Amino acid sequence: MEFTKTENNTWVLRGNLTFENISKVIDKARDFNWNSSITIDMRGVGDIDTSLLALIFHWKRLAKANKNNVFISSPPENLMKLARLYGAEEFISSNN
Repeated sequence: MEFTKTENNTWVLRGNLTFENISKVIDKARDFNWNSSITIDMRGVGDIDTSLLALIFHWKRLAKANKNNVFISSPPENLMKLARLYGAEEFISSNN
């Protein structure tokens, strides 16, 4: 799993993001700049589970508290399927 900052408060996630390694993402996310909106590029994400969905919701709440947003770029299909299952697809789309 790899989580790196690029530019303009954009972060790139790569690899599998499951309960076993989600704590590494949580630790790295402490570097987020909540003074502006954040984009998470997920085009390199492989296997996921509900822990990633929960983390995205947590990030969305933190951003909203700071009057900003977290945008998800290139969400993997397995994340979108999981979001649809929970009725939360609109929270994952890059427009929200």
